[in-house]
Amino acid sequence: MLYRPNHISEDGPVGVAVPVEGKKDQLVVGCGREILLVTWDGESNVTDPPIKKLASLDTDRTDTRVNDGKCDPAGRFWCGTMAIEVNCHIEPNRGALYLLDKELVLKTVHSPVSISNGLTWSPQRDVMYYIDSTEYQIWAFDYSNSTGSISKKRIVFDVKKNNLKGLPDGMTIDADGNLWIALFDGAAVIQVNPESGKLLRTIKLPAEKITSVAFGGPQLDVLYVTSAHVNMTAEQKEAKPESGSLFSIKGLGVRGLPPTDYKLSC
Repeated sequence: MLYRPNHISEDGPVGVAVPVEGKKDQLVVGCGREILLVTWDGESNVTDPPIKKLASLDTDRTDTRVNDGKCDPAGRFWCGTMAIEVNCHIEPNRGALYLLDKELVLKTVHSPVSISNGLTWSPQRDVMYYIDSTEYQIWAFDYSNSTGSISKKRIVFDVKKNNLKGLPDGMTIDADGNLWIALFDGAAVIQVNPESGKLLRTIKLPAEKITSVAFGGPQLDVLYVTSAHVNMTAEQKEAKPESGSLFSIKGLGVRGLPPTDYKLSC
């Protein structure tokens, strides 16, 4: 997502949080320029939960923060960084995409990137899809589930070439292998076939800044959509009062894939 204002430490905003496999009260969290292990039961009202630093990112700079992230099918934790916004400007090429494996070995996977964003993997676990928002493209890489390595980058969809408004932001995939992509400043979610590059569906929403998408519900057939109202004027908020809301979309006729928790062996 482009913007998440919640904080769990003074180091910066939380970009992503994923449960740790087999633990009811642990989350791996991308926060500021760090990956943290947070202990919290999900119910208690605490402002200072136990936190353990697992890794530091972008150690050669101080002007970046974690943005989006997700675990791959093998349970490795992936997250990317971007420049901190200053006066509505994001300096390009300041971020990177990282992988943290279960032994806490950190690897820089792709660099530089400007706004590291949506990640997802094919149902066959042999392709990784990735978004650097300011490129207006969805990329695919050959992916090894056994090693986490990626190769052979290619473009599977171009937002501008399809005359769509907005930046591609968060992303997920359905069980049929089609991508669902949030359009920030585009007031829509789109469904894309990455094999053909065809735009299958555009779903308009009553908020401009659509930030991410995820399938949920008992059957994984409900698409949950997040939005933001950052940098909106009072007039814009009045015109789009549902900005910043969480939406659910039912009846799409598709299902998502079960998410993967972080497999921490230490």
